[in-house]
Amino acid sequence: MNISKFENLPNELIVECLEYLYIFDTRHSFNGLNDRLDKLIRTVPLNLNFILVNKKRLEHFCQHTLLYPEIREQIYSLRLSNENRCDQIETFLAHISLNTLNNLHTLILTHIEKENLIQLKSMLSLSINLFYFKLISSQIDEDELIAVLPLSKLEKLSILSLRSFLLYIQQPTKIKYLTLFNCSLEQIICKLFSYVPFLKYLNISYVSKYNRSIKDIDIINKYKCINLQTLIIGEFIYNFEDFVILVQQIPNLKSLTISINYNKTMINALNWEHLIESSLPYLNIFKFKFSFKKIYNNETYFEQMMFFQRKFWIEQHHWYTQLISNQYSICIYTIPYLLNTFKLESDTVIHYNTIFTMSNLFDDITHLTLTVQSINEKYQFYFPNIISLTLINSNDVLNNFSEHIDFIQYLKMIINLSNLKHLDISKYKKIILSGNLLAIMKETPMLNSLKINSIDLMLLYNNEELCEYLIMMIKKLNIHKYNRCSFKTFEELMIFHTVFQHITSLQCNINSSEQFSFILERFPSLSTLCIYMSSSCYNFYAYNYLEQLSSEWRIKYRTKQAYKNVNEISIWIN
Repeated sequence: MNISKFENLPNELIVECLEYLYIFDTRHSFNGLNDRLDKLIRTVPLNLNFILVNKKRLEHFCQHTLLYPEIREQIYSLRLSNENRCDQIETFLAHISLNTLNNLHTLILTHIEKENLIQLKSMLSLSINLFYFKLISSQIDEDELIAVLPLSKLEKLSILSLRSFLLYIQQPTKIKYLTLFNCSLEQIICKLFSYVPFLKYLNISYVSKYNRSIKDIDIINKYKCINLQTLIIGEFIYNFEDFVILVQQIPNLKSLTISINYNKTMINALNWEHLIESSLPYLNIFKFKFSFKKIYNNETYFEQMMFFQRKFWIEQHHWYTQLISNQYSICIYTIPYLLNTFKLESDTVIHYNTIFTMSNLFDDITHLTLTVQSINEKYQFYFPNIISLTLINSNDVLNNFSEHIDFIQYLKMIINLSNLKHLDISKYKKIILSGNLLAIMKETPMLNSLKINSIDLMLLYNNEELCEYLIMMIKKLNIHKYNRCSFKTFEELMIFHTVFQHITSLQCNINSSEQFSFILERFPSLSTLCIYMSSSCYNFYAYNYLEQLSSEWRIKYRTKQAYKNVNEISIWIN
C-alpha cells in the first residue's frame, strides 16, 4: 500500500494541519482512508460555523459525523442562524442537544424564532461551561433565554438590551467583555458597573435617553469600573456634560471609539482636551466621528474644527483628523474612518487632510454607496477594501452623465474592484443600457451577488455577452421590489430561468402559484428562497404544495406578513 508524504507526519502535526481545513471538506476527504486518520479526525478541535451551510450538508453532518461522542467532545465553538435558513437552529437541535457538548465554550445564535425557545431554554440552563454567549435576535424576547443563562463561567456576553441582563442578574459576575445594542447612560452608571467589576471591554451600538436624568451624586460616584480599558459607542445621544459623568467612572480607559450625530455640544476640541487631560490619563487610542447639520454660519464650525489640528492632537497624541462636507452636513473624524459604511455623493468634499496618504483613509470601509455623478477625474477618495457597492443616480436629469465619461476607468480610480462581492444597481436605471454593468463584471472576479430592479430585468437579456457573465458569476440575486411582481408573465419567468437557473439564493415577488412551483422545481441549485406573495395568491394550493415538500424533507419554510396583504415566505431547500 502506498503511503503519502502527509501520512509520514507525526500525529501532532497532522491534527494541526486538519485544524486549518474546512471541517466539512476534512470529513469528506479523509474519512475512511485508514484507521489512523479516522482516529485523528475525531481529535481535531471543532469551531463549527453553520451560517453558510446548506440544509443537506447540515443534516448529513449531524446524522453521521456528530454521531460519535468523541467528536462531540471536540466541539468548542458553535454558530447557528435562522437568517435566510429558516429552521437551521431547530434542525441542529433535533439531532444534537447542547447538553451533550460538554466542552462547548462559545455559542452564537442569530435570528432565533419562537419555536426554538423551549428547546434552548432547557438546554442553556445546563450549559454550565459557556465562556462566550452571543444572541442576536429581534424576533423574540431575549428575556426568556437570559433568565436561564448560566453565568458562573461566562466572561463574554453579547445581547441586544442591557435591560434583559439587569432584570435577572443577582450578584456580581465574571464578565470581562460585554457587547450591547442599546441601553441608557443611567443603566450603565447606576446599575451595570456594580455587576461587572472585572469588565475590560464594553461595546454599545446606541446609548440613548430613557427620559431619565442622573441626579443622585452618591449613586454616580459609588461604582467605578476601574478595569475597563476599551469603550466603543456607536451612537451617543446625550450631551457632552453627560459623557463627562460617564468618563469619570472609568479612570483607566485606554481606548475610546465614539460616533455622534447632530450634537454641537460634542464638537468642542478644547473641551475634549481638558477632559482627556483631567480624567483620561491613560487614553492612547481615540477614534471618533462627529457630524452636524449645515447652517447659515458654517464658517464658525469650520473654525472650531481647526482646533482638532492643534499640537495636543497631532504632536502629543498622533490623532489625525479629516473634515468632509456635502450639501447638508459637515463631518470630522479620526483617520482612518472608523465605520465600515460610507456614502459618497457628488458634492462630498474633503477640506483638509493631515499627513496620512489617501490610500489609508478608508481602509476599514467595506460597504459603499456611490452616486454616479461622483465618478469623475476629480476624485479625492479611494476605497481599497469594498465588498458591497450600491450605485445610485442623485438626479434624474443627470441620467446620461455616465455615458459621457470613461466610467469604468474612473470607477477603478475610486474603488479597488478586485474584492467586490455584491453589487446593488436597483436605483441606477441607465447602467445596463450604457454597458457599464458589463464593464464592471469584467473587472470584478469575486462578484457573485446582484440586486436589480425587476423593471430593468428584461434589459439584461438583450446583451449576449452580459448574459454569459451573469450565468458564470451570479449566485445570489435580489429582484424584490415593494408591491411589484418580478415577472409580469410566465414567459418572462422562463427567460429568467435560461440565464439564472444556477443561482443558489433568490429573493423576488410572484403573483401566481404556477410561478411559485416553477421556481421551486426548475432551479436545482437553489439553497435559500425568499418569496413575496400577495395574500390572495398564497392560496390553498400554495400552502398544500409547501406542506407536501416539507413532509418529504425537501424544504423547511416559514411564512409571515411582510406588509399589508403580502406574505413573506422564507424557504430553506435541501
